[in-house]
Amino acid sequence: MAEETSNQEPTLVEQWLEEQREWQKTTLAYLDSIVRDEEFLTHLGNAMRGSLLAGKPYPTPVPPAASAPESDFADRLDQLLFAVRELQGQVADLRMTLDEIRAGQDKAATGADPAAGAADEGGGSNAARQADR
Repeated sequence: MAEETSNQEPTLVEQWLEEQREWQKTTLAYLDSIVRDEEFLTHLGNAMRGSLLAGKPYPTPVPPAASAPESDFADRLDQLLFAVRELQGQVADLRMTLDEIRAGQDKAATGADPAAGAADEGGGSNAARQADR
């Protein structure tokens, strides 16, 4: 009986799990080799820089024949675009804050919060205040 269990093939689940372990080993070995590759790290750094500077794809090396004013213009343009994106984020934050403030005022004005409504107009019924509007 002990011979029968040792001669049996692994089940489908066991085979699948073993294949997954092998794929994990292969993937980890590949990632380890890539992290040690200097060219990959250079491209990764360029990609991160490009994404930070106005969402442009990472820059390619400038040919030696290129003129200096052109590259200065590109650098200034990158800085300008970065500042514009930063301002867009700040304006979006400001709009969300204003929307939250308006929502709070609307709740107080419609009587959703009786304590806030009574404090605003010194008492009185909510129905009378809504009829005045």
